[in-house]
Amino acid sequence: MGKANVKSTLRKIQPDATEKMVSVPKRHVLIAAIISAAVAFAVYANTIGHGYTVDDDTVMAKNSITKGGLDSLSTVFSTSYRAGFWDRAESLYRPLSVAMFTVEWHLFPENPMPGHLINVILFCITVFLLMLLLAEFLNRMPLIVPFAATMIFAVHPIHTEVVANIKSRDEILSLLFCLISLWQYQRHLADSKYWRIGFALAAFMLAMLSKENAITFLVVFPLWDYFVGRWNMKSSLIRSSGFVAIVGVYLLLRKSILGDIDNVDVIQLINNSLVGAKTSTEQFATAIAILGKYIYLLVIPHPLSFDYSFNQIPLSDLSGRGFWTAFFVLSVMGVYSILQFKKRNPVAFGILFFLATISVASNIFILIESTMAERFVYMPSVGFVLAGTLLLAKFTNSQKLEASVSFSDHFKQNKVFVIIIAVIVSLYAVKTIDRNMDWKDNFTLLSKDVKTNPNSARIRYAFGSALLFEKALKTEDPVTKTNFIEQSIVQLERGVAILPEYAEAWKHLGIANKERENYPAAVAAFEKARSYKPFDASDIYATSGLCYGKIGKYELAFADLRKALSMNPNDPESMNNMGLYMFESGAVDSSLIYFDQAIAMKKDFYQAYYNKGNTYAKKTDYKEAIRLYAIALQIKPNSIDALMNTGNCYAALNDYRTALSYFKQVEAIDPENRNVVINLGITYNMLGDQQNAAKYLGKSQAPAK
Repeated sequence: MGKANVKSTLRKIQPDATEKMVSVPKRHVLIAAIISAAVAFAVYANTIGHGYTVDDDTVMAKNSITKGGLDSLSTVFSTSYRAGFWDRAESLYRPLSVAMFTVEWHLFPENPMPGHLINVILFCITVFLLMLLLAEFLNRMPLIVPFAATMIFAVHPIHTEVVANIKSRDEILSLLFCLISLWQYQRHLADSKYWRIGFALAAFMLAMLSKENAITFLVVFPLWDYFVGRWNMKSSLIRSSGFVAIVGVYLLLRKSILGDIDNVDVIQLINNSLVGAKTSTEQFATAIAILGKYIYLLVIPHPLSFDYSFNQIPLSDLSGRGFWTAFFVLSVMGVYSILQFKKRNPVAFGILFFLATISVASNIFILIESTMAERFVYMPSVGFVLAGTLLLAKFTNSQKLEASVSFSDHFKQNKVFVIIIAVIVSLYAVKTIDRNMDWKDNFTLLSKDVKTNPNSARIRYAFGSALLFEKALKTEDPVTKTNFIEQSIVQLERGVAILPEYAEAWKHLGIANKERENYPAAVAAFEKARSYKPFDASDIYATSGLCYGKIGKYELAFADLRKALSMNPNDPESMNNMGLYMFESGAVDSSLIYFDQAIAMKKDFYQAYYNKGNTYAKKTDYKEAIRLYAIALQIKPNSIDALMNTGNCYAALNDYRTALSYFKQVEAIDPENRNVVINLGITYNMLGDQQNAAKYLGKSQAPAK
């Protein structure tokens, strides 16, 4: 009886006698797959020479584990996704792509080209395999239909974030291994060879180790079985149950490494706007509206952006137009797929594929650490372009034509369909190639997307920071530097205007104002930053302490500088600034202790020798001051400050001729320096040279040019 029940349960539904199998030569399918992959390579070839952008730092350029090379591989598989970048608790476990990055860094350190090339190649392989699968899936239609769907996927501009951004290797690998798994599962359906199931399960495990969204293929496998294998749904669920076991193994592995991590409570508003929803209804309505935006971009992929965080997509409610438009479209998709399910309409499969694979990123069932991202529809787009292409084929009556005898006949017999697809593919390809150029480097991407998504606090912050650190602080020209700093301040101020609690943006705004020498504004920005989040790096305390000292708030300066030194005891700059502000606050003798420690840390520290010289001048020990200024001048020979103060010390010792020689050196460097002009006049007067005294004193009283 048991065997009879199994046989009854695993019942295959026979194809309708009226359905015709289109006998397409395998070589035609292979040609279509090669063309699709070649086109994919062509549209993404211009990304191969690009640099690192946005999140690439978190998994490569600034990740200590990745940069450890082959010795770090074991660590990669025993830590969270970005453990080498930060020490926060993270629930992401994606070791496969990070392991690849580690090997790449070992072989090609600080070289992004191999990473970009590998992304493009893996994408091309994905496109090739997708063509093979869709040809099998749509084996009752002319080859032009799966070929069209594959071509649209290959050139779709919404995939630029995935292919052009090295970090998104996890997305590419996840879909690629899911498709490999599905391919082997399909082969098993055709020839009943059980070793293929083992291959499929192994590939699915690799997909899970690439990115967690592979779990959504637990829905795809039985759907494929049902639509392609022609088994009833119950049988399909039983036949694909082995993939559930793989997910169980992955979850146990993840738990053993990361523990019981639930990151929902630590999702920040800057990452996901839905965290700010006042009610579950508002959260739901916004999530539905975002799904509508995904669908819009899958149809009209313009404009595109790498970031949609707070507050580019405002919260919606049940009265919002965005919600109702999206709700209507999704309802039509859902109802259509239900009505066509029993008929095994492949359009229904495409819709269900889309809805299933986008579910985990939709923010409907669980909140994730992102409001929206184009990379989240990389996998779901397979279902969307499949359904869209099939509907277009139905509209142009391109579904039930007889098999072609040559590859070109596939095009000749479906001219209207081909023309429409050619237009779509051409427009998408041009857009993709153009969008790829925005991903050339971090600054180019930010300067483009700040115009596209001006209400994103993160883009404003990131662009302002890039202007400061990548441009202003790396240029020697003072005019250019000032211009970049002022632009940086504008962007950072707009960022904190969008999200006043944005501590990182306030912090960088403080640094920008410090570089602009607007110390009161810098202090105000630093105070705002630490009101939302304590500083976690010694250099920020050092900078804040310097700014406090510049405006005479010495006790606050000492507190921050001591904190900086407690975190980094070997920081000569902070040690020197402690001495400087001790000196300025009247603790002259104490300042010498700090200057000596700064000099011990950095033997050629001009500023410490100069400040120590000033301290001895203040103590009227002019000979020691002169000795220290002489050391400072050996380090920085044309220092006007050191030359002037040396001259002043000689004048204090009544050695006016030597003082005069130092003042003349300053004049040679800066003839319009009013202080040296006055000193020259006074010195000539003390030497009894009334003619030169009158000349310089008269010049000192002339209006400044």
